[in-house]
Amino acid sequence: MWITITSVGIAMVAAFIITTSVTAATKRSDRRRRERGEPLPNEGGALVTVRLRTFQWVLIRVVAIVFVVVGALLSLGAATTISTGIDPSLLIVAIVVLLAGIGGILLSRSLRRTRVLAMEDHLLVRQGLQRERRVDLPQIAAVLPIANQYGGLQARDVTGKRLFHVMGLARGYAELEAYLQERVVRPRMTAPAGLGPNGVSVPPWRGVACSADWTTVPLGRGGRVRPVIRLFVGGDVVVLHPAEVRALIDGRTGVVESESQPLAFLASPALVDPTSLGGRQLAGLPPESLALLYDAQEAPAVVLRDGDALTFRAWVSGLPR
Repeated sequence: MWITITSVGIAMVAAFIITTSVTAATKRSDRRRRERGEPLPNEGGALVTVRLRTFQWVLIRVVAIVFVVVGALLSLGAATTISTGIDPSLLIVAIVVLLAGIGGILLSRSLRRTRVLAMEDHLLVRQGLQRERRVDLPQIAAVLPIANQYGGLQARDVTGKRLFHVMGLARGYAELEAYLQERVVRPRMTAPAGLGPNGVSVPPWRGVACSADWTTVPLGRGGRVRPVIRLFVGGDVVVLHPAEVRALIDGRTGVVESESQPLAFLASPALVDPTSLGGRQLAGLPPESLALLYDAQEAPAVVLRDGDALTFRAWVSGLPR
């Protein structure tokens, strides 16, 4: 048992060290390239070209070739001696190793072909062994992060279908991320408010320190379009789920967390535990007020008091359900 635990522990530590080292080395290399003013190679007049790094597909190809050679030798040896009574499972293992090597070679080829070209109003995407295809910017309904050890992003349409994805270690990833933020994410975050179920525009709410509107934006892993409340605070847009804000207004919950970055919390001083961190941050505020707290900030960024709190509560209560 202890041998198994030790082996698993060593494997986890090794995986962590390898992931951290590769990520750090890649970011350091990119930072030095930018400091030297070296531009990325842009193919076909693209503003941004994203390609996987050479080591990503070369390493897979080398390992795959080794698997093919070992699998072929084992298969040949097992096939010539199977008449002597050798265990057939050895032949099966040899064939599996051989097939894994062939699959690895195909994978390395697909990684080498993969690229994303970002143009003025569209992207040309070639992933794996598929043909290159065009993705217009209006098709992109959501840009979502990929949760893995190296990071990355994926673009989805309004139905949740994935249009393309990019690994965080790919060359040109940071430039593509900035491109999508400027041309897709920010314009959608400041898009006009949506229409209610009856087709009538939902009027925005305006207060002294902030304003809000009701609209629909892509949310969640599937990127499906959902109704949200957007709070406009300075240059930030805080996205909140209407049902959760309604629960806050009705006194059924004390804190509502934002649905996207920046991470923020809308809280009611009357409902937050006074001994909690949020309670200490809201100490002294009127119980009927509402406060917006940013993550890692000691004081509220905005406090809705008196008339602002009253009109905001009434506005939320009247939103489409």
